[in-house]
Amino acid sequence: MLGNGEVRSKVAVLEQRSEDQQRMFEKVDTAIQVMQEAVASVTQMLAVHNERLEQHNKTETLLVEMIKEVKTSLEAENVDLSDQLHDIDQRVDELKKFKWTVVGIASATGFVCSVIVSLASGWLTPSEINYRMEPPSPVEQPR
Repeated sequence: MLGNGEVRSKVAVLEQRSEDQQRMFEKVDTAIQVMQEAVASVTQMLAVHNERLEQHNKTETLLVEMIKEVKTSLEAENVDLSDQLHDIDQRVDELKKFKWTVVGIASATGFVCSVIVSLASGWLTPSEINYRMEPPSPVEQPR
């Protein structure tokens, strides 16, 4: 059997191992607490990150809606401007027609007036001249 000294040495070794295991368990407990704090911190950061992602998604949705509204507004303005341009083109065409009508009427009036003037000058001017021009009589000079 084992002697008293061997038992004491084995008990001392077991006590030493037990103390080492106790320190190891404390270190493991400390590590677990640090990990729990890290997990809590990561969970909090993920919550903040998810909240920001939701805000970005809402902002993106709002921006897309605003872009669609601006697009619709611009399309409506484009149609309105197209209508205005069409109206202006029609008015310009009408003014061109009016201009050429006035030029035609003025040309015809000028031609008719020139014909009337030439006819009137023919009617008003006698074809035969009934008077005669005589040279002036010499003026008598005093002697």
